[in-house]
Amino acid sequence: MYLRVIILALLLIFSYFLGQSHCQNKIITQEIEVVRYVKSQENQILSRPHAAKPELLELMRNGKL
Repeated sequence: MYLRVIILALLLIFSYFLGQSHCQNKIITQEIEVVRYVKSQENQILSRPHAAKPELLELMRNGKL
C-alpha cells in the first residue's frame, strides 16, 4: 500500500517537472519568434528611403502625419 502511494507521488512529481520544462521551452520559443519578428520589422523600416521635406509638408497638410 505504501509502495503504491510512493510510486504515485513520484509519478506526479515527475509529471509536474516534465510539464514545467515543456512550458519553459514553449515560452522561450515564443520569445525568440518575437525577437525575430521585431528584427525583421526594424530592418524593413530602416531600409525605406527617408522622406523629403516637400513630401512631409504634403502629408502634414493632408492630416496624415
